[in-house]
Amino acid sequence: MKNYVMVVDDDEFVRDALVKQITALGAHRVVAAADGHDAMQKLLGQGPFDLIFVDLQMPGSDGIEFLRSLAQRGDSTDLILTSGLDRKTLKTAESLAQAYALNVLGVLEKPIRSSAISRLLSKPAGKRASTKVAHPELSIGELSDALESGRLIPHYQPKVCALSGAPRSVEALARLRIPGRGLVMPEQFIPTAERCDLIDALTYTISAQAFADMAHWAARGVCPDMEINISAASLDDTDLPDRMLELAEQHLIEPSRVTFEMTESALIGSVAKTLDTLTRLRLKGFHLAGDDFGTRYSTFAQLKLLPLTELKVDISFVSRAVADPEARAIVESCLGLAQRFGLTTVAEGVEDEATAILMREMGANLLQGYWFSKPLSAQDLQTWWLDRCKPR
Repeated sequence: MKNYVMVVDDDEFVRDALVKQITALGAHRVVAAADGHDAMQKLLGQGPFDLIFVDLQMPGSDGIEFLRSLAQRGDSTDLILTSGLDRKTLKTAESLAQAYALNVLGVLEKPIRSSAISRLLSKPAGKRASTKVAHPELSIGELSDALESGRLIPHYQPKVCALSGAPRSVEALARLRIPGRGLVMPEQFIPTAERCDLIDALTYTISAQAFADMAHWAARGVCPDMEINISAASLDDTDLPDRMLELAEQHLIEPSRVTFEMTESALIGSVAKTLDTLTRLRLKGFHLAGDDFGTRYSTFAQLKLLPLTELKVDISFVSRAVADPEARAIVESCLGLAQRFGLTTVAEGVEDEATAILMREMGANLLQGYWFSKPLSAQDLQTWWLDRCKPR
């Protein structure tokens, strides 16, 4: 249990009862506030707190206003949202808090039971809504220098067969190694690459290294299929299929073992050029995957127009499917629709055994997520793969 907790609720009876429950669960100190304004005053005067319970529906300054104030302060306190309103409204408020980059551990419907609080606080960290720390993007000079210096490297996250658990393929994820900063994640350099016409060079570099790693692994008995991300900004390049085929042939890689995953909407540029590029990739034997399936209308347009062979159901639905009936219904619909189109389906964001079992029962073909492995360096992936394939 968190040591220093604040309960924000306008109902004195509910507030006192929740304070007693939290104290009984082991909190060292619990402070009560009657509304958002009172809570902000206590936060400023008595904080920081380890955890804040926030009721949404309060007269005066309500819970949403309080969340907005926390976001404006850049507050990183763990939050649990509570309400007697319908579940849909509560989940929408949770999504709002996450959009504000607040660290929401979960939501609780009233009346609140101590067992529900305990279950929420005992979840593994990976199951909680995580706050993404904002890091500054690399400048064009930093990115150009990193590319020229060979500091762009792929890490690989495995995908396993849903039925057997056997490893099937890996997704190449771009990383930059910057002296003094360690590994820099894609969100810090992909936007710069797209704005400054460096995205094609970045894609080519990652692809070349991925093909080289495939050849290296094959000599050691490790033969995963490969998935490589392509920005929508690169799909106007009609020479891309020829360059990718040339790379594959250089490393003796069969194109049928390579899937190109489209990040963002594939239809943001020229539709004619996009269809030209993607169709020629398929003609040369490569596979195509649509990412984040179910998160926006454009994905369904892609399903109709583009020559896809694989669909990835978005992590935002998969990771919540066990506990959230609405997320589960979306996953089920996405999987069913994809299967009707004869496409391989991937559930990404599998972070625990219960989710893995549910995705298998719902018919996903492949599973990807931290329950199986985090993204690994090429050498660590080889070790992981060989260990996973040992006779048990």
